[in-house]
Amino acid sequence: MKSKVDADKINLLFVKTLKSNIEVGSNFIKKEGQEYHLSLGQESGLNLDEKKIAFTLKVLIEFPNKNEDAKAQAEFVLQFLFEIENLDKLATLDDEGAITVSGELSMTLAGISYSTARGIILNTTEQSTIRGILLPVISPAKLFTEGKIQL
Repeated sequence: MKSKVDADKINLLFVKTLKSNIEVGSNFIKKEGQEYHLSLGQESGLNLDEKKIAFTLKVLIEFPNKNEDAKAQAEFVLQFLFEIENLDKLATLDDEGAITVSGELSMTLAGISYSTARGIILNTTEQSTIRGILLPVISPAKLFTEGKIQL
């Protein structure tokens, strides 16, 4: 894995919304600047022969409230399929069949996926009761911490 990531060799083939669900209690009213809890998770898979990597991003947004009827949450699962023209130079296969991908490539794809998801979620929530959620800018490395992360 001596190659550097070259953006010109990364193709985003598709973005698929696997889940988009907004639930609001009957007494929920979003206030300007209202805090929310954000949980993120990710999964990825790759096919070395086809030079493709699938990256799935899971997002849970919760507006907590002591009153059950005043709670709200939104859940999104978005899948991104990338084709990496030089994946053979950015990933290695060991003797036991385990694949290791360069950290630079992992961070690049996570950054592209999260940034795209921010726009999709903002657009999707714009006309909903939770009115336009703009996810915070984060380091893509946070998507690779064990389990779900809370922001």
